[in-house]
Amino acid sequence: MTTAIDINTNENISIKPIAIYQSDAFDVLLLADANTGKGIWRGFDYQWYTDPEDGDLDHDSDKIEDVYGADEEEWEAAANAKLAEYGFKLGDFDEKAGDRYMLVEA
Repeated sequence: MTTAIDINTNENISIKPIAIYQSDAFDVLLLADANTGKGIWRGFDYQWYTDPEDGDLDHDSDKIEDVYGADEEEWEAAANAKLAEYGFKLGDFDEKAGDRYMLVEA
């Protein structure tokens, strides 16, 4: 189970990490919590943080940038290489939402 500190209450809350495409170019992924849809970011202490009261996903998310690949397989390998720094890799793609992957521990 992954937890994050709610910056409003300083309490640990359970999160389900996801990566969301920032644009149609698929080269930037935003890290977020599937439970709330709010951004998550890793602090200097390597703890996850979130602000469930703020709706600015672009501001409150760690960004995985420069994700490129010649095809889907290369793109996923590039994304997984960058996500490994966070201890994650791509999981299932959310077909319904159409713009996000569940993240699983690497």
